[in-house]
Amino acid sequence: MEDMIAKIVEMDKKARDMTDEAQQKRLEYEQHIARKKERIKNDYLERAKKRIAINQQTAQKKADSTLEMIRKRDEAIIQALESSYEKNCESWVDTIVARVADG
Repeated sequence: MEDMIAKIVEMDKKARDMTDEAQQKRLEYEQHIARKKERIKNDYLERAKKRIAINQQTAQKKADSTLEMIRKRDEAIIQALESSYEKNCESWVDTIVARVADG
């Protein structure tokens, strides 16, 4: 009878040890998954930051190019207006003075 009780106690101890080991492995696995999840998230965020930086540079280059094109266009308009003014200044003044004198 004592031998049977000893075997039951031993089997119970083995069962508890197995349960403890299984719980420890489950905990280790959950921690492993959490670390892997965090690593994946960090990798994704890092790639997203790099893409944002590249997109920002591309957008900045496009904006700079557009701004330069607008500046050139405006400069051409200003030059055309100044040229027209230089060519027609005296006739415009004469026309204005004549209209004022007639009026």
